[in-house]
Amino acid sequence: MNSQQYFLQPRGASASRRLAAAVLLGVATASLAGCASFRKQKVVPDSVANCRQLSCEGVAAMERGHWEHAQELLEQAVEISPGDIDARRQLAEVLWRSGSRQEAAAHMQAAVNLDPRHAPTVIRCGEMLLGLGAVERAKGRAEEAIVLEATNAGAWALRGRVFRQQGELERALADLQQALRFSPNALDLLQDTAEIQYQLGRPQRSLATVQHLLDTAPPDSQPRESLWLAGLAYGAVNRREEAVANLQAATLRGEPHPELLYQLALAQQAVGSNDAAAATARQALAADGQHQGSHQLLAQLQAPAATAYDAPIRR
Repeated sequence: MNSQQYFLQPRGASASRRLAAAVLLGVATASLAGCASFRKQKVVPDSVANCRQLSCEGVAAMERGHWEHAQELLEQAVEISPGDIDARRQLAEVLWRSGSRQEAAAHMQAAVNLDPRHAPTVIRCGEMLLGLGAVERAKGRAEEAIVLEATNAGAWALRGRVFRQQGELERALADLQQALRFSPNALDLLQDTAEIQYQLGRPQRSLATVQHLLDTAPPDSQPRESLWLAGLAYGAVNRREEAVANLQAATLRGEPHPELLYQLALAQQAVGSNDAAAATARQALAADGQHQGSHQLLAQLQAPAATAYDAPIRR
């Protein structure tokens, strides 16, 4: 996969991880608060009380990272009280994290059926459907959520991501920019927006967006994808030294990525650092011995009287 494909495709993996982490934190925080208030409430039927107790214990297990135990507790909670919305949502999140995604989406859909006017639940259901490839159903959930709560950034973001999956980049960009009106510093929204701007051939705008993201994120937590995109955008506007700096920083995040290393090698060659470019190309080949671009670049660099390669860095 080359860097153009990497940023052109809707990248579900990293985005889903970021989203899942945020959702699980929100679920745990809200549910623990609910457990505290539950202890102060009046007497309720045994089934409801038992369900809520199991839900509280399940959320506590999630907080400790005991996911299998959390799933067992939440499954018991739903079995005791099938109409408990919170238990359904919590179970859906645990199942989603464990990889049982069809079952997770079914429980989140059940939660929507129990409370069809709760926009966050409708949105999360749509996100799960989109993750499963049910694009039209996800779009329907997004539009329902926009009607329910037009100032909810997640609703606009969901529809924007649906449009992106469908290849309608201008409409995707419009919805993501609308989402940013309501959540201007959301890192996932900034990343998606910057990627689409880059894909649409607007590197200067992409650069402004991703730079805002990098300024917003803690310095030691700047995402690799954001640094990578910044490097490509800098290269596209002929700011080559900055392209090298950002691509180099991106290589320090996570496991070696052959395409990223190849792009860094191109950037290094573009500024005349042929020895560094050759070393980086070798790193790319160590990560993927079949990476064609790195083979070609290294052969060119090792040829007699190799000269700086002046092709665009961005792709």
